[in-house]
Amino acid sequence: MKSLRRITIVALVIALVAIPTAALALDEATTPITETDRAEAERATTGERPEHDLSEIKARALERIDKQLEALERLRSKIAKSRHITDDHATQLLRDISTAADGLSELARKIEAATTVEELRQLIEHIDDYKIGQVLAPKTSQVIGSDSLVYATGKLERFSAKLSEITARFEEAGFDVDEAWRLLEKMDANIAEGYRLASPVAGNVIGLQAADWPDPAESVLSAGRADLRAAGNSVKAAHGDGVDVVHFLRGLLEGSDPAFDIARTDPATG
Repeated sequence: MKSLRRITIVALVIALVAIPTAALALDEATTPITETDRAEAERATTGERPEHDLSEIKARALERIDKQLEALERLRSKIAKSRHITDDHATQLLRDISTAADGLSELARKIEAATTVEELRQLIEHIDDYKIGQVLAPKTSQVIGSDSLVYATGKLERFSAKLSEITARFEEAGFDVDEAWRLLEKMDANIAEGYRLASPVAGNVIGLQAADWPDPAESVLSAGRADLRAAGNSVKAAHGDGVDVVHFLRGLLEGSDPAFDIARTDPATG
């Protein structure tokens, strides 16, 4: 039984290699415009402020732009820290982020150079053109989530294959492993469902642009969010099924009759 004990230990080690939390982190980084910002923008766009307040209007507008540029930097950092986003997806997202950053920086320069309230009003209207909170941030999160969950399902497939191999060896040794096979079938079904839901999301959302807001971006992102949450639940369930298989096999091994163990031929050595 030494080989079976060694196999079980290996399985337990595998079970303890948790699916990366990044694969299940589907929160969306957004930087909503505050009511203060909205009120200030409205006053600026309606020309309520006299011209001697130009500097204050500019400061408020530039502050809004700085917040959006900071949000873009956070998105860059999120992409850089993602261990499972594909190179192609990262390149596409970073290109969109750079386009938005360049546009906002140019807009800031024009605002700084503006000399009238009317000129400022027209420029301020373009601050939200890039729809960072509405489109760019959520699509970045969903692409990362999609790629991470696809990676997780691949990892779980390898985990399931290893457990199947171990279960077969237990069966050859004379153990009743029907429950293990049932759990593995359930695990594989959850893996397949997780992949089915998560895999298309990145491709569905990555091409969305600011001009797509609200239609079709809003509905596409809403659908992607729902699919990723469901996929995350399937991945968690599959991982739990695998751990249950390990516990079941360990229970068989630890609860077996020592005399029967000695008499039984170990297929790994005999």
